[in-house]
Amino acid sequence: MLNSLLLIFFLIAISAFFSLSEISLAASRKIKLKLMADEGNLNADLVLKFQETPGIFFTVIQIGVNAVAILAGIIGDAAFSPTFSMLFERFMSPEAADKASFICSFVLVTSLFILFGDLTPKRIGMIAPETVAVRI
Repeated sequence: MLNSLLLIFFLIAISAFFSLSEISLAASRKIKLKLMADEGNLNADLVLKFQETPGIFFTVIQIGVNAVAILAGIIGDAAFSPTFSMLFERFMSPEAADKASFICSFVLVTSLFILFGDLTPKRIGMIAPETVAVRI
């Protein structure tokens, strides 16, 4: 179970990276990026190029986010369901315990991903989008 937990935290970190990349590119102001590029920041030039054709970038980001989330759901169910099932079997039938454990595993992993893999990174990216965009 420890390996599964570590893998879930790793997948949350990957999801956070994708979310941070997405919002920082979308929220970056071209004027500020051009000023940074004029000062010699090569990464600012790269961000400006991504902003010119954002379709491919956002497509790759969405594929990455969805793939990571699906993988985390599979791993999370395998990691948490047996523990929840043992707990619930004390109070209900094994079939009902299996269903309840799946729901609890789903809610737990989804909550972790929403909070730490999506909302928090996007909030961080909105604070200073240009700075984040040129560093990623």
